[in-house]
Amino acid sequence: MDILYLSGSPRKKSNTDYLLMQMLSETAGEFIKISDYWIEPCGSCWKCLKLGRCIIDDDMSNELMPRLLKADALILGSPVYFNNVSSQMKAFIDRTWCLKGKLRNKIGGAVVVGRNDGAEGAITAIHAFFLKHDMIPANRGVHGYAYATQEIEEDPEAMESAKKLSARILELGKIIETGSVPATRKQYISGKEC
Repeated sequence: MDILYLSGSPRKKSNTDYLLMQMLSETAGEFIKISDYWIEPCGSCWKCLKLGRCIIDDDMSNELMPRLLKADALILGSPVYFNNVSSQMKAFIDRTWCLKGKLRNKIGGAVVVGRNDGAEGAITAIHAFFLKHDMIPANRGVHGYAYATQEIEEDPEAMESAKKLSARILELGKIIETGSVPATRKQYISGKEC
């Protein structure tokens, strides 16, 4: 299974990166630091509607979009900025508009890290990205409570939630690959008691 972990944190060795790397260690895949790439903002020119591709010549078009199309699952991670995702993640999300219909049925996972308020808004933004592209959100998402470097290690609930999301992504990948729902889920769906 080809899994991309995309970090929208501009900080090096951030808490967001740490959670994503923990998940990657459970599932394998590729880690991408969005801030390492040149991503111009969407200009709303709508030329992609006619051409079927974005006309902006940058790393998003040339490097990241081909990787997104190849991947089976996309895990988006972001720090919480003003009850939303980072500007780096938002630019990335906006530029995928030209991929409408091309990410359908890929698995999506949301990971956000912040303090006190705003996690729900950031997770909602990531889930809106998944739903706009007809992707399959793996679960409700992971919220880590941290600010200082490596502070996320002190949040056992976030670490456990990340492990559960990793397992769910692998489970969904297997269901999609085989076309078969595990027995316990079949019993639940058919109305039979487990």
